[in-house]
Formats: sequence, structure tokens, C-alpha cells
Amino acid sequence: MDFLFINAKFDGKVELTKEALNYCKKYKILALYSSIQFSTQLDKILKQLEKEKITVITSQPARTNGKYQILGCDLSYENLKLEKKPDAFLYIGDGIFHPRALVLAQKDESEFKEVITFDPISKQLSSLGLKNVKKILKSYKGSLLKFLHSENVGVLITLKPGQQQFNPSKLLKEKYPNKTFYYFVDNNIDFSKAEDFPFIESWINTACPRLGFDDAAHISLPVLNLTDALNLDKLLEKKSFLTE
Repeated sequence: MDFLFINAKFDGKVELTKEALNYCKKYKILALYSSIQFSTQLDKILKQLEKEKITVITSQPARTNGKYQILGCDLSYENLKLEKKPDAFLYIGDGIFHPRALVLAQKDESEFKEVITFDPISKQLSSLGLKNVKKILKSYKGSLLKFLHSENVGVLITLKPGQQQFNPSKLLKEKYPNKTFYYFVDNNIDFSKAEDFPFIESWINTACPRLGFDDAAHISLPVLNLTDALNLDKLLEKKSFLTE
């Protein structure tokens, strides 16, 4: 199959409104991120923030094409590769899928930094905090604890390039020798089909980590991501917003 990749950059004006700029003034250091459509058009915003003596920091998270870009699957603060911690995050783009990743990335931290969002299309300013992911974090913590007491565990494997983690998932048998793991392979992960296997007590997602948070929060079955399953002891020992 042949693929043709076409740039889909936003060709409108990308700058903060007076309201948005005034809101940002209460912070001295902002970590600036954006979706790919806007990530190369932030010069005006950088000048606006510089004029107000606001220090801007950023990074190039893994798998992104350049600095300032954030992916929806960047759910680890460590993955952001920031050299220092900001006073808050500023996300430029539309929708809440990407900025919510910046909220979820702080789940393992002990101090939360506000995520300010500005939509250059609608000119709308908003803010995301822990309250916006409270249900998701509560559901996920429950999945972590239920997994500990599960004997029969289903492992969801996708065939999609870049998400396939079959080999790393083999480590589960080494870490949890008293559990029985069943591997389910498909191109797409559909949690509604999970109820067809009632003998499975918990599920482990090896595809996009957002499936383990956003999608899994809407089903009754416990689902956790592979990385967290493999590091569960350290995760539960650490004081964070996820385990509090």
C-alpha cells in the first residue's frame, strides 16, 4: 500500500488575544506546546510572551517531528524531556485531546501545574486541571488494584505499526509467574468485545496508552497499560495524584 503525506498547516493568524496574554502574565515560566498544525507558527506568540518577560521553555517529546509539538499519547512527564519544571503549561490548538495529555502526564507527579489552552481558530481561552480527569484517574487506580488480585489476565495486542508491543508484553509472565496471561491480537482494539471473554478478570492494553485511560474509563472491566503493569510496584509506592 502506498502512502502520500500532505502537510496540513493552519494558514490563519496564530497569536494570543489580549485576554489570553493577560491570563498568562501571572506565570513567570510557561512550557509551550501545540498540535502539529500550529507547532511551526508560534513566532508571534513567542514574541508576545517575551515582551511580557515570560520565560518560555519547551522540548521535543519522543516521536514528534519538532519542538513545541505534543502528541496525544505523551502521557509521561519524563517523556516530555523538559530540562526544568514550568509554572504552568500553555497549549496552542483546538480541542482538548492533546492538552488533556499534558494533564495526564502529571498523574505521577506530586505537584500539579495548570494547563492553559488557547484556540487560535475560535480565539477561546480555557484551562484544564485535575478535575477534568478525576473520573479517568479514579477508574485507572481501580484497574491497577484489581489487576493485583486477578489470576486470568487478557493482553491486548495491536498489529498497527508503532504500537505493536508483543515482545515487551512477554515480560509480564516473568514478573507475574502466578498469573495466567491470554494474548488477543487484532488490528483495532474494541473494548466492547472484551465482555465476550468473561473468564478474563483484568485487561492489559499494549496499544496507544490513551486507550487505557480515556476509553477504559467508560467500561466496567479493569484495563491498565503495559508500562504501568510492568512497573506497578514502583507506581503504587510513589505518592502521586494517581495513587492518592
